[in-house]
Amino acid sequence: MYAQLISSLFIFAVGLGFGVLLQRYVLSRGTHVSKLEREVDKLKGEQLHLKDAIQQHFHHTADLTANLTNNYKALYEHLAKGADHFTEQPLADLKNLLESTRGDKPIDAPDAEITPKDVPETEPASHQP
Repeated sequence: MYAQLISSLFIFAVGLGFGVLLQRYVLSRGTHVSKLEREVDKLKGEQLHLKDAIQQHFHHTADLTANLTNNYKALYEHLAKGADHFTEQPLADLKNLLESTRGDKPIDAPDAEITPKDVPETEPASHQP
């Protein structure tokens, strides 16, 4: 009977040991899974935050581009109004006026041709040994 009690206690201790090991394996696996789930949730939150930040960035970029376009348009209109205000005639009429005052010469033509007599002659440099 004493041997039966010892063998029963030994079997109980071995079973208890297996139970503890099995529980640690299951719990550690469960905690590992829950840890990974928390990490996935954290990464999803960061991804959503990044998507929102990117979306805000592009909306702000679009607003700045629209403002820039409007500013360029306003600058062009300002310069056009200044050109109309400060010139007495349109630029095409000004070009025709310039051509008529210079004669039939195109604007890019030089006023007078340079002839060889207009170019001063220089003495050749003497070579001394």
